Amino acid sequence: MKTIKIGIIGCGNLGKTHAKCIAELEGMEVSAFCDVFEQSAQALLEEFGGEYATSDVDRFFNDPSLDAIYITTVHDTHADYCIRALEAGKHVLVEKPLAMSVEDCVRIGEAVERTGKKLFTAFKMRYFELLWKAKELIPQPLMVTMQMMDDRWGNGIWPNDPVKGGGNVISQGCHSTDILRFVAGAEPVEVYAAGGNYYQPTGVIDNLVAVYRFDNGAAGSLVQGDCGCPPLTSKFFMQLFAENKSITISDRLTTLTYTEAGKAPQVFKGTESGFIEENRAFLRCLQEDTEAPINHIDGLYATLMILQAITSLKSGKPEPIASIVEQAVSSKAAETTTEVSSS
Repeated sequence: MKTIKIGIIGCGNLGKTHAKCIAELEGMEVSAFCDVFEQSAQALLEEFGGEYATSDVDRFFNDPSLDAIYITTVHDTHADYCIRALEAGKHVLVEKPLAMSVEDCVRIGEAVERTGKKLFTAFKMRYFELLWKAKELIPQPLMVTMQMMDDRWGNGIWPNDPVKGGGNVISQGCHSTDILRFVAGAEPVEVYAAGGNYYQPTGVIDNLVAVYRFDNGAAGSLVQGDCGCPPLTSKFFMQLFAENKSITISDRLTTLTYTEAGKAPQVFKGTESGFIEENRAFLRCLQEDTEAPINHIDGLYATLMILQAITSLKSGKPEPIASIVEQAVSSKAAETTTEVSSS
């Protein structure tokens, strides 16, 4: 079977992490590294091997030898880089968030449909083993809570820049909304939220509480921000509830406690991983020519769930989610039908 050649654009910590994962997998290898700081690309080339390092994005995207491109750059570049890669005939793995606006997520989706190439949105937390255990124990929860509270982010870091990163709620909140939707097993209909910019000088929304209504009747809540990491629950904390049943996942989602009426509690231990699993899943979908297990629609939902929560805290009323996705998807379908009819 042909070895899949990978190019990585964005040679910081995430680019290095993915390069390490690729080095552990048979069937794919990194061939090229690209970064605005060429020395960062050169450093990864020297560590992992490959054919070249560059800061020339035109050379990189137009390289006919690359089968797929990993996009691990600052958030506001994701949309344009995804579209360039797809239109150059490359498959794409893009780090979260897919994009920072609904419009950009839709543009990426249109490029996926237009080119027929695969796009994998890298939500590593989907591969935490205890989330799958939770879905096994309570496949249809009535209520789900997700909390991700970090220590206060520094004022000058790029994720706190309103253009490049959007702040904690946007930058990391998409992880939370993705696994909230994943564990609920349903699509979010609407959201009502409160919160705001409490102290970050860039003006980003730094802390938020949101309630989601899902189309199967389930209710979900999200607590997201950087006031401080709680020592008892840890940064990542999730609970699921069904009639006479509950699940608590703590210790950064590595300890699951399951309770059921009339039975002794059960405790399960897991690991915090995800990077190698998502790389393996991406490789498998390329080799087997199957749908990306976390695709652009998943990326759209995760971003939209956060953006509409922010809209709600500003409007003071519930804001829709599902209808926006349906409109975006149906519009793309209508455009495709029109193009086929015209041809």
